[in-house]
Amino acid sequence: MILTPIQLDVPHEDVDATELLIKEAHKKSRRRRAGYGLVALAVVAVVVLAIVASGTLDRSPARTSNGTPSSEVAVGLPQCSAPQLHVVQYTPLESAADYGVIVVRLKNVSAHECSLAGYPSVQGINQWNGAVFTASHTRDSYMGGWESTKPLPVVALRAKSGVASFLVDYITGDDIRACPYLNSLRVKVPHSTTVFTLTSTKLQACKNFEVHPFVSGLTGSNRA
Repeated sequence: MILTPIQLDVPHEDVDATELLIKEAHKKSRRRRAGYGLVALAVVAVVVLAIVASGTLDRSPARTSNGTPSSEVAVGLPQCSAPQLHVVQYTPLESAADYGVIVVRLKNVSAHECSLAGYPSVQGINQWNGAVFTASHTRDSYMGGWESTKPLPVVALRAKSGVASFLVDYITGDDIRACPYLNSLRVKVPHSTTVFTLTSTKLQACKNFEVHPFVSGLTGSNRA
């Protein structure tokens, strides 16, 4: 008996062309999304760099409360010597009852930039007996001064034009024995023995005869 092998037809799995197209489309979509993500990151990086650059390069100079550019409050300059300076104004200001204040302005008249920092030395001379009263160093008071908790400023004075100022304040009273009038002030800048003598007919020193630090600008006061 002869057995004839029977060849069975193995069914072939037909591949659906539509399914292949869908899979390919999904792959392309994923690639596009990845590309879009990289582009978005690049755009964000460019925007951040532009903001930083505009903040550091194109920013207008910051100003202090009295309108002086902060670039005029600087370090690294030589200290002003007395021959470089001229007292351009010392004016008693109207003040509250029992309080008085004088603003003193120093101008750099030299051809070189310099700086002032800290406190001037201020002494008042009693008009009756010549007794000397020394103003105490205080950052600020009811009348003004360096109204900040930050370190005292180093004030840059530009050549032939820069001005720094400070306040002298005091408390007045009716008893001229306890509250003598000071007919002159002796002012010295730091590290100098040269005295600027300022005449005064309105300054009275009962107590709290004080001088405040050098600040930029014309008012003798500054908030930082």
